[in-house]
Amino acid sequence: MERNNKPYIICLKFGTWRNELWFSAPDDENTKAEWDKAIAELPDISARCANSNEFMSAAVDHFEERGFVRIRR
Repeated sequence: MERNNKPYIICLKFGTWRNELWFSAPDDENTKAEWDKAIAELPDISARCANSNEFMSAAVDHFEERGFVRIRR
């Protein structure tokens, strides 16, 4: 993780499935606003998915397209 970056963490849920994802991105107000906007868009993404694997893949892509780098723990 870069020096001025911070972790952004989300717990995804799809039916009974849950998974915590970690991302890294700059620690500033613009990035925080983009994170909040990306989270608000997740229900629309979930509605287009047939299962949890599809949702997880779509969610990761969704955050990465907005500049959040996935941290694999």
